[in-house]
Amino acid sequence: MRGHRRNTAVSGTPPRWLLAAALLLVAIAPSASWAGDDTRITQRYYFISGRSHAELLASVRRNAPRAGSAYGIGFIDFYPRYTLAPTAKGCRIDKAEVGLRIVLRLPRWNGAKDTPRSVRRLADRFERAIKAHEFQHVRIAKRHASRMARQLARLKPAGDCRKLRDTAQALIDRHKQAHRASQAAFDRRTRKAIKRLL
Repeated sequence: MRGHRRNTAVSGTPPRWLLAAALLLVAIAPSASWAGDDTRITQRYYFISGRSHAELLASVRRNAPRAGSAYGIGFIDFYPRYTLAPTAKGCRIDKAEVGLRIVLRLPRWNGAKDTPRSVRRLADRFERAIKAHEFQHVRIAKRHASRMARQLARLKPAGDCRKLRDTAQALIDRHKQAHRASQAAFDRRTRKAIKRLL
């Protein structure tokens, strides 16, 4: 499933599930099969620099995702996978797993060595806060992936495999909706703190 797209963004409501929380958006897309229940995280960076607060802020606006309106962005893809086993009375789920593939784009300092200490401290604090924020979204996604896998495995057998497949898909859809709601709630709680970073 082409997944969660998430931004630490100042404004805008991007397509494909981007949850707009003044500074952070997250998006989810449809599911696809995935081998295993592992989580794969790729971190990519945009560079920030400057010798003053104004220059640092300008570099963020120049280099950050979404034309500088996002402090960070993440793509979180859920990959539910389950096997159906025919039974004498119909069909059951034999095994269920949910994998995650996550790509994060985060700020990274690339300024001069003689940058004023106060600016470097501000940049370090900004980097740490955005990374921590994004990884909290990752933890939220992991919780939902675990719940999805457990509930898929516990689905009651059905009279035929097609019916059980439809039931499983409905469960997956419900979990994706719940996941979006959890991410949006986290964004609302942290919006003011993100705004205060720069």
